[in-house]
Amino acid sequence: MDSYEFPVGGKFGEGFYIAQKFGTENPKFGYRFHLGEDWNYIGGGDSDFGSPIYSIANGIVSLTADYGGGWGKIVRIVHKHPSPEKGRFFFIESLYAHLYTIEVEPGQMVKKGEWIGTIGDAGGSYPSHLHFEIRAGFGSALGGGYSFGTDGFFSPTKFLIAQVSKEKLMNEDQFAPALEKSLAP
Repeated sequence: MDSYEFPVGGKFGEGFYIAQKFGTENPKFGYRFHLGEDWNYIGGGDSDFGSPIYSIANGIVSLTADYGGGWGKIVRIVHKHPSPEKGRFFFIESLYAHLYTIEVEPGQMVKKGEWIGTIGDAGGSYPSHLHFEIRAGFGSALGGGYSFGTDGFFSPTKFLIAQVSKEKLMNEDQFAPALEKSLAP
């Protein structure tokens, strides 16, 4: 069975928080739903610029590209995931966007935790952060990171917690921004 880890902050995503959650409606994008998560270092600002990004699991790099504009540099990796049905599996694809550097090539096999690139700012389009998606299947159109529905996408943190919680008790709240935590009842 494949195992997983977080794309930043080591195996358990330590030192990072989710600045924009999966499924959040964004008024700047016509109230469409965010199809990934935006990860930032707890230092704030651009303190995460150039921080390493790691493959969440063993897989094959399906695409690397520099789209400029809102996406910037991206890496897509296909992973084989076990199915609940014994002996079966399905494929998922992880997508990492707004990179400063790309350290892998299409067709390259990568291991869980392998350095695949660094956090960037999409060529100055955004403050630095990692936009991270987990897609059902592989090879779908890039899209715009937002949509009126989330079909075909997994909530990345929920998905990863379900995989790594066997080793460490985790929940989504630990990735809330510090301000959000201080306002919690």
